This record gives sequence, C-alpha cells and structure tokens, in this order.
Amino acid sequence: MGSQIDKLLEKYWNGETSLDEEKVIKAHFKSNPALTNEGHYFRYLAKEKQVKYSGSKGISKKRAWMSAAATITVGLITAVLVFNDANKDPFAIEDPEKAFEATKNALMMISGELKEGKEHTLELSKFNKAKEELQEDS
Repeated sequence: MGSQIDKLLEKYWNGETSLDEEKVIKAHFKSNPALTNEGHYFRYLAKEKQVKYSGSKGISKKRAWMSAAATITVGLITAVLVFNDANKDPFAIEDPEKAFEATKNALMMISGELKEGKEHTLELSKFNKAKEELQEDS
C-alpha cells in the first residue's frame, strides 16, 4: 500500500489526481497513525473541512447580519452628511459687514468693466463719425 500512496501523492502534488484518488489518499492518512508531513497536511485539511461545515452556518449568518447592519449604518450616516451639506449655500455670508464689502467689491468690478466698455464705444463713435464725413465728401 505504501508504494501506491507514494504514487498517488506524487500525482497529487503535480495536480493530476482524480477525486477518487484524493479520497484514497485522505482515507489513508486519516486511518494511518504514522504522521509524516503529508499526514499532517491531510489531517489538517480534514480538520478544517469538519470545522467549516460544522459551525460555519451559524457564524456566517451572524456575519451576514453584522455586515448588513454595518452597511446600512454607513449608508444612513453618509446620506445624512450629504443632505446636510447640500442644504448649505456656499456663497452665503452671515456677517452683514462682510456681505456689504462683498457687494461693494462686486459692484466696483462691474463699474470698472462698464467704464472700459464705454471707452470702446467712444472709439467706435469716432470711427462712425469719420465714416459719415467720408461719405458726405464723396
């Protein structure tokens, strides 16, 4: 039996075993009291499989509920923060003196632009006047 297990182990580590051959290997190490490195490995796999299938359903349900509760909590907190932030006007100035200064500065900027526009229209009116004089002479 030892040489057959050795051949199966070689196939196993090369990834060439079938499911039936893997069952033979696992059964051998489960019943064989001699503990080699492979024996420890396959006993560990059997133990993990047993633990996974015996108690994992209760734990996974509990984890699922905890995960869902955490997701809902994070979602609610995010929604509250987003809606509170959306209601604030980023340009609102609460202090009347600061509001007055901001308005004054905005009006001065508009006034400066209007003066510049007025200068351009004066230049255009000079051209229009010259054009009219040329048309009268001809």
